Amino acid sequence: MKAIRHHRSAMIIVALMTLLFAGTLMPSSVNPAYADDSWPSSPPAAICSDTGLLSGPSAAPDGAVIVPAGDNGSFDFNRPGATFWFEPGTHTLANDIYGQIQAKANTTYIGAPGAILDGRNINLYAFTGDVPNVTIQHLTITNFGRGHDNHNEGVVNHDAGTGWTIQYNTISNNDGAGVFLGTDNVVRYNCLKDNGQYGFSMYKPPVEGDSAIKNIVLDHNEIAGNNTDDWEAQIPGCGCTGGGKFWDVNGAKITGNYIHDNKGTGLWADTNNIDFLIEGNWIDHNDGEGIWYEISYNATIRNNTISRNAWASGNNNQGSPGPAIYLSESGGDARLASTVSGAPKIRIYNNSFVDNFSGISIYENANRFCNSNGNTSTGYCTPFVAPTIIPDSGRSYEYPNPISDAHPCYTDIADEPYKTDCRWHASHIEVNNNEFHFDENAVPCAGTYCGVQALIATGADNIPWSPYTVAGIQKDVMFGNNNRFHDNQYFGNWRFAQGYGEAVSFNAWRSAPFSQDANSSFAGDPDFGGSSGSTPMPTPAPAANDLDADTAGLEGSIGEWQNWYSATVSQSANEARSGTHSLRIDVTDPWGWGAALSNWPGFSTTAGVKKLSFWGKLGSGTDIQPRMIVKWLDRNQTVLQTNELRSPALTAEWQQSSVLADAPEGAATVLVSIIGSGNPGDSFYLDDISVGDAPNALDADTAGGETSAGQWQSWYSASVAASTSEAHRGTGSLRADVTGPWGWGIVAANWPGFTASAGNKRVSYWAKQGTGSLSEVTLRVKWLDRSQTLLQTDVIPLSGLSANWQQAIANMAAPDGTANVYLEIYSPSGVPGDSLYLDEIVITDANKSA
Repeated sequence: MKAIRHHRSAMIIVALMTLLFAGTLMPSSVNPAYADDSWPSSPPAAICSDTGLLSGPSAAPDGAVIVPAGDNGSFDFNRPGATFWFEPGTHTLANDIYGQIQAKANTTYIGAPGAILDGRNINLYAFTGDVPNVTIQHLTITNFGRGHDNHNEGVVNHDAGTGWTIQYNTISNNDGAGVFLGTDNVVRYNCLKDNGQYGFSMYKPPVEGDSAIKNIVLDHNEIAGNNTDDWEAQIPGCGCTGGGKFWDVNGAKITGNYIHDNKGTGLWADTNNIDFLIEGNWIDHNDGEGIWYEISYNATIRNNTISRNAWASGNNNQGSPGPAIYLSESGGDARLASTVSGAPKIRIYNNSFVDNFSGISIYENANRFCNSNGNTSTGYCTPFVAPTIIPDSGRSYEYPNPISDAHPCYTDIADEPYKTDCRWHASHIEVNNNEFHFDENAVPCAGTYCGVQALIATGADNIPWSPYTVAGIQKDVMFGNNNRFHDNQYFGNWRFAQGYGEAVSFNAWRSAPFSQDANSSFAGDPDFGGSSGSTPMPTPAPAANDLDADTAGLEGSIGEWQNWYSATVSQSANEARSGTHSLRIDVTDPWGWGAALSNWPGFSTTAGVKKLSFWGKLGSGTDIQPRMIVKWLDRNQTVLQTNELRSPALTAEWQQSSVLADAPEGAATVLVSIIGSGNPGDSFYLDDISVGDAPNALDADTAGGETSAGQWQSWYSASVAASTSEAHRGTGSLRADVTGPWGWGIVAANWPGFTASAGNKRVSYWAKQGTGSLSEVTLRVKWLDRSQTLLQTDVIPLSGLSANWQQAIANMAAPDGTANVYLEIYSPSGVPGDSLYLDEIVITDANKSA
């Protein structure tokens, strides 16, 4: 698969570059108000193949200390201020895991052409020491770590020393991060390739009231193929992989880099990063987001080519967008530095976006704020609240408790300024003058978020002391935080997600209440808003009839019908509601009549939601009101339950009577009879008699997980799969496993949902605890019109869950104009390791229930 993927990658890059050089992606000559051609038209830093650039001096600089090739384990590197020149050939260090070069202040290390520092998968680190002003250049540094070592550690500049310059090196095939960065570091013109966790990363202990690392430059590096050890698989949810990660940095210039084919996010800035410039980079075909800016501030992202990112993450986590740029609880703030970025906001402009899984996602989690256990950057606060680092003593990691009950982001969080300043806000974000290209035939789409822009917020209202609500944060993100898209160009059928993630068309996005993308153009269908284009609308499960064809429709014979009392039954060709025949009943006596089935104990059946139905027409007489009696029997032929369907008085026109009934657990057969009153000579006709599963708007797997999870996918803090461990009906069910402590949700992947119509509905589902002690769950039903406007939301909660199956039932009216129904299941309860089973999720038309 890898070879195939790289072959396709090369083909797409050729096609992309052909378009770029042909000028088809350069609109400035047509309309100068849009993005110009300042983004790169080819990778600006193809460093790994540039041996001339990477090769160092062939002779030792004047005064340099010559390091011979071979075993350098006993070589004296303890010479502060010296310049070391490594001869051509392979250099090794001591034969233990801590064999390393302990750098000294003001020291330079230079490689001759072909100089390789080889850790032999014995040594952990190459260059260590928290000392200033070290330069490392023209070396190949490889094979440090023994396989899956160095988690969150660096091989070069292991201690994130100040003032290091790392340039013209090949740093590859190492465990952990190839390079760590510290304050005043410059990392430029390097090949950072195929390292176990990151190409580069950084960490210094947090500093109260300040940033841990300041003023870094990452320029003209090729950063490719990193995270070969797949750390997300080893530590699920660690957020610890990709091309490179920034942490707690004030002032960063990321310019002219070629960042591609990393097994995770391309560039990831996580936790209190401030004042970033990301400019002139080529960011292509990373498994995760191209750029992720998380709980951070003040950034300018401009003049980049960002293509084919998040194809893997978008498919693997269909419960959230797989964007080219992900702005997670990040925004602008004038109280913080903006010298490098140029403005106290987040600005994204003059970029080319081509065939990413989705576009730009602006997101907030209502549960993520300082001192909340919903904040995965545990212990960090925003820069505006003292202490900015929550003290270690007295911490609690029990959700939903605060981490510290003495911190003002608990004691005073309901009051200003803490209510504002305890949160990281998705605010003051401007997205303009970009080109967004999306070809659903080129992107491997799945789920509801492929090809979207997003302005969304989620979470759960389950932290009792929190002053924030999901609805309030959604309102802020969409309408109150000065987040604006404008003057962009769109090519292809883009959609626009808002609220919890419900998508709307471009025309709806530009209209009130969103009023986004003023002066933008759209080359696709501006009313497009369906599913991703690769996710077909599932077919509802066909309604089954427990009765055989002749008993139901009388076409071939009278079926199982027989005289019971005071009536004769016959197959008739005189009348038919469908086909050519019906059941005729002639009344012979005045004290009531009946017809019954001859196949005791009846037809095979199963438990579940059933629709009882027949069509009737008057032959002769008056006030004939047939009643269908339905008895559900177990395998011992014990009657478990009886339901009745009563017809209104029959007329000379065919009319239908129907009712919903819940066949009880243990039902194995169903026995049907027809009774009523009348006079000798009265007659009537019945046709299309049905006792079977109620027509369900959902397909069979989405309803019950018999062979797959159907349309269900993770939304937040949960996974979902089909399971054969438990079943209320059939052999399978849906199992939701909780992965986070702050509430969880699963969601249908087929936005805008299943086909539906206006009218009375019955919605029901069954649930039971799996592992743990989940106490409640809610099914949320959203009714949408053909333009995907939300018309109405209904919720069907189920509380008091136990180890036994329990049913939730609700009757409701889908509003006029309904075209689709969209489903979400969520709960504020549960901790990692808890699980829940769901079965028989049914949405069906209903007039009444038996």
